[in-house]
Amino acid sequence: MTHLHDPASPPADGLRGDPPPRHLRVHTHRNLRLASIAAIGFDMDHTLALYDPHVFEQLCFEMAVALLVEAKGYPENLREVAYDRTAVTRGLIVDRRLGNLVKVDAYGYVARVRHGGRLLSKVERREAYKRGRIRLSPNRYRVVDTLFDLPEGSLYSALVALKDGQPGLLRPSYKTLFDDIRDAIDTIHRDGSLKRRIMADLPRYFVRDPLLAPTLRRFREAGKKLFLLTNSEPDYTGAVMDYILGGEGADWDEFFDLVVCTARKPGFFLPKGKGERVPADTVPHLPNRRGHCFTGGDAFYLESKLGAIGDAILYFGDHTYGDILRSKKSVGWRTAMIVPEVEEEILAAEPLRGTLADLEEIEDSLEDLGLERDHLLSLPDHDPLVVQELQDRIQASLGRRAQLQKRIAAAYNPWWGSIFREGRAASRFGAQIRDVACVYTSRVSNLSRYPVQKFFSSTGERMPHE
Repeated sequence: MTHLHDPASPPADGLRGDPPPRHLRVHTHRNLRLASIAAIGFDMDHTLALYDPHVFEQLCFEMAVALLVEAKGYPENLREVAYDRTAVTRGLIVDRRLGNLVKVDAYGYVARVRHGGRLLSKVERREAYKRGRIRLSPNRYRVVDTLFDLPEGSLYSALVALKDGQPGLLRPSYKTLFDDIRDAIDTIHRDGSLKRRIMADLPRYFVRDPLLAPTLRRFREAGKKLFLLTNSEPDYTGAVMDYILGGEGADWDEFFDLVVCTARKPGFFLPKGKGERVPADTVPHLPNRRGHCFTGGDAFYLESKLGAIGDAILYFGDHTYGDILRSKKSVGWRTAMIVPEVEEEILAAEPLRGTLADLEEIEDSLEDLGLERDHLLSLPDHDPLVVQELQDRIQASLGRRAQLQKRIAAAYNPWWGSIFREGRAASRFGAQIRDVACVYTSRVSNLSRYPVQKFFSSTGERMPHE
């Protein structure tokens, strides 16, 4: 459940009126009329450029371990620690004081806690988080927000287990362990060592999407202005974009009216001034023959160059805060979030349709049984035997529900279940997508399965009483 799947059908399917496969659809929270969009922007990493998660995350993990050993004096046998991608998902909270990974629901209530290599029991969870909720504070907690954060969370979980299992081996506190890992991950991104490894073997680290170039062409042919807005530096941007869009009959930058590198999002969405033009043909693989590539600047300067502002701009990104929330709140852009986990979970759920239906039936039955029991208990002359019979049925249903929930969770992630839900409620991550993204989908090229002036209509939300 970690690889992106090849597109299952050509773009023409959606144009004939047939709905795209469920895992390749665009999902709508707020109505979006593409006909009213003048300009469409894209982040690069994890949005246009899709990393192979197995290979990329393994590289980040190994480079961070090497830095801990060589630069921070951690024991040599850390190199034997294996990367476990199931240990962490987006939306989790890292508790640096207690050494825990925590999943909360949309309201901040603690639902699952992993310490090292094991899940805490309900009693242990309540002991650790007595109020049942987590109120985020930067001194104690860090949120696993991005796909770049996954190797960091997995390494932290592994080192917590190692520290607990061999107390004399790792002496730093849980907080120091995390801070050292965070510094190592930051270093390999900041000093260019990670990007040099990737640029040396681009086919190893990226998955090319054959429908990406046709998708961008359709937008341009429909009169949309396109722009690339990335935090990556010009040399890395040029190399990656040349690989994923090269050989498409034109220099890759001809797909875009503007290219902004080293954008420093989310600060880019606050007033900072003009960007700095990248001189034409000065960066390998960054053709820029039209002189339309910039570094830095801000969203307001970008809007002036595009001739479009606010909700006439649609922006695609994968980062809840850095891409989606800031572009929406600060400058009023419409937002499309790229969430590869959607594709993974829908495909994983296909064999579970019967199980999911059974679970829904049990949930409804439990509600009815509970109401019936409570009504009987309210009667002064209730029969204790009848009440006990109802209680036994409730307990049996609870046991069956737990079995089904365990089976369903294992299909998604053996530790955390669905990234989007916790029980019958949305997870924190699921709620964030609901609150900040106008639409979301697993990859940009899914838009090729819809008419280019499509009106994406929300199904709407109902209050419980409606």
